[in-house]
Amino acid sequence: MDFSINQRALAMVEEGILPHQEQLQVRAYTLANGATVIDMGVEEKAGWRAGKLFTESCLGGLGRLDFTTMWIGEHLVPAATITVDRPAVAELSCHDAIYVMNYHGVRTTFSGPFRAIGGMDAYARATPYRDPCTARAVAHLQTTELPGEEMTTQLAGEIGIDPSGLYLLAARTGTLAGAVQVCARNVEQTFPTLLDRGFNTDCVVQASGSAPIFGAVADEYVAYGRVNDCLIYGQETNLWVDCTDEEIERILPDLTFDKNQDIYGVSFEELFARSGHNWAHVPRDWDAPCKINFHNLRTGHAFSSGRLGYDTLERSFLGI
Repeated sequence: MDFSINQRALAMVEEGILPHQEQLQVRAYTLANGATVIDMGVEEKAGWRAGKLFTESCLGGLGRLDFTTMWIGEHLVPAATITVDRPAVAELSCHDAIYVMNYHGVRTTFSGPFRAIGGMDAYARATPYRDPCTARAVAHLQTTELPGEEMTTQLAGEIGIDPSGLYLLAARTGTLAGAVQVCARNVEQTFPTLLDRGFNTDCVVQASGSAPIFGAVADEYVAYGRVNDCLIYGQETNLWVDCTDEEIERILPDLTFDKNQDIYGVSFEELFARSGHNWAHVPRDWDAPCKINFHNLRTGHAFSSGRLGYDTLERSFLGI
């Protein structure tokens, strides 16, 4: 694979974002170290199109976000529908928010195609793809504060590039763009779970996923809880795979969020509070996909695991 997901993401940044900042309600800054930081919804208002570009650049140009709708009770709400080519590369090497940098003693988690340069973390190394573009990189950060020179210098150093080659897109959860980019992580949430259970993710030929979009609210903790409710109670992923049926059947019973019967139906806002608002303390089984459908191209059989939690979604949507 000689294509570059960083170059594909850079094209989106340079052609789709930087010339259209006013229309997108975003703002780009060139720092003293040469790094480019783009406010995609930290201090700027950033909406639908900004969320779409944040997501598609985070997928390295290997996926597409379309806005659809979904019924939650009597309410027709927007939904994020993702379609992904080369899903193992797009998700494990790129979209997964898994790279952790210790910044002033705080675990700061990044996603984006930069992770594919040299295989920056265990999930990126789980696929043989390595980005041949090693001088410029695109990274993405969910944050309430715009990154500065010190953070970008440290991140560029860990990637192994000059800071002038780094483009860092940032958004907080409580903006519409921030809610979009989180709810669009519906396929993303599936791949680490598959990998953890020993499933060969290279068998996944194509992928798609949908999840409702709501949660844009000023209180970041409330917003964080609601967008994650959209995933653990409202996400449905379809995977087209080429493997034996037995490989699918082996992992089905322990795959989706509803296996957590003791806490199923509890809002993520409450679950995150129980974890001290710290992802490091969130049990790995809580960060699980809601529902997955497997379509086996080899056998023609289909398999499904999980269920949507419509009651919890409606309570979260209404803020009750």
